[in-house]
Amino acid sequence: MDSDERRTTALVEAARAGDADARDALVRDHLPLVHNIVGRALDGHADADDIVQETMVRALDGLTGLRDPSRFRSWLVAIAMNGIRRRWHEHRRAPVPGLDRAADLADPAGDFTELTILRLGLSGQRRDVARATRWLDEDDHELLALWWLEAAGELTRAELAEGLGVTPQHAAVRVQRMKERLDTGRAVVRALDALPPCPELAETVATWDGRPSPLWRKRVARHLRTCSDCTTRAAGRRGLAPVEGLLVGIGLVPPLTAAASLHDAPSIEYAAHTSPQPAGRWSPLRRATAAGAAAVAVLGAVALLVPPEPEAHVKPGRPVAAPPQTTAPATASPRPVATVAVPAPTTATPTPRRTPRPTPAPDPGERVTALVNRLRAAAGCAPLRTDPRLVAAARGYARDMAARGYYGHSSPEGDFADARITAAGYDWSAWAENLARGAADPETVVEDWRDGSMHEENMLDCRYRDTGVATVPGPGGRIWVQKLAAPAS
Repeated sequence: MDSDERRTTALVEAARAGDADARDALVRDHLPLVHNIVGRALDGHADADDIVQETMVRALDGLTGLRDPSRFRSWLVAIAMNGIRRRWHEHRRAPVPGLDRAADLADPAGDFTELTILRLGLSGQRRDVARATRWLDEDDHELLALWWLEAAGELTRAELAEGLGVTPQHAAVRVQRMKERLDTGRAVVRALDALPPCPELAETVATWDGRPSPLWRKRVARHLRTCSDCTTRAAGRRGLAPVEGLLVGIGLVPPLTAAASLHDAPSIEYAAHTSPQPAGRWSPLRRATAAGAAAVAVLGAVALLVPPEPEAHVKPGRPVAAPPQTTAPATASPRPVATVAVPAPTTATPTPRRTPRPTPAPDPGERVTALVNRLRAAAGCAPLRTDPRLVAAARGYARDMAARGYYGHSSPEGDFADARITAAGYDWSAWAENLARGAADPETVVEDWRDGSMHEENMLDCRYRDTGVATVPGPGGRIWVQKLAAPAS
């Protein structure tokens, strides 16, 4: 999904050779991923930070045993999942918690769902999705931790399956069942939030203690199946958007707590697992997390960008031209022309009239690009150029989604936009893809993408130079696909 694989491979090889900076970079790059997997799987349990620390230490210690450096991410995910399973196994074998084991209970302040909402500023249906995760079955949490990141663009289906220890086909079945429960949870959340409350639903939950659980999810869902009023209010005027579309670009929860605990836990230092270090010198793990704490806070956005540097590359000594204004010029009014009365000829030959050609309807994709270019001009970015190869890639993907009845950045075969852009013959150095479904016109779709998150960041990223937009009617509403790319050279 992003093309950092070569960079990660180079970092792993350098870290194996003893490069401390490479170890630091590996921790900075992958600490947010591990923090989100563990945090969501354990839902903010006090053990989460310990497992994050243990995962990173085990990964750094075991680099020499990693046969294929390009598989570092998959290997790291597997280490994290093994740590989560060990914790669950130990928890199930432990006696029922009492007052003497109160310290082992989850801290309400560490609720990972609430951290997700607050730190990422989620609102609307995205916030509802985060809250709906509380209503899933207990066995769903391991899968949720990985699938959330897959939907957000941080993991591939192959990495998800490897983390679960199952085949991609088995993973697909489990994901589908969990998504059904998650959609039910979304409807439950919205029905319980509705004002004024449904009298029958209020009676149904009269004995509920306020804690989401699978049992109460089933009870509320049973009421929704028989109450058309609650069902209508739960769906809203525009219906529930596909959950994958809501999670794309939602980002990673910044691991500020994890970074602080790593810094303050000398017993977890990498130095304790290798050769001793001089007194007063931080281990690579501590230095990486402390030095990168501020950077980690902004690593959450899934940019789908390659390469990772956000700045535009300009040749030294070459001035950067100011971006041209792309506002469409106003149509000039015809100038008044002085007329002189002349006698009409006695034998006037009628001038044949030309039949005016019908004005072609404006292409909706070009209209989207024009609107986006206005936003880019205001942001100081150069306008996007329409590239026919990107248009072809966008149109082909829109038609495929409409024909096969799916919607998301990953095709059923697991291909992302980079594969589609490459297949169209475009040699890229960075790419992004925006999707929308249900918008009736270009103005609406661009306004929907101005959501303050990844869609808007993609449109206003100055490194992109070319674009292609296409739209086709689909079973769930009109589908829009926008490809953004920067050429390789």
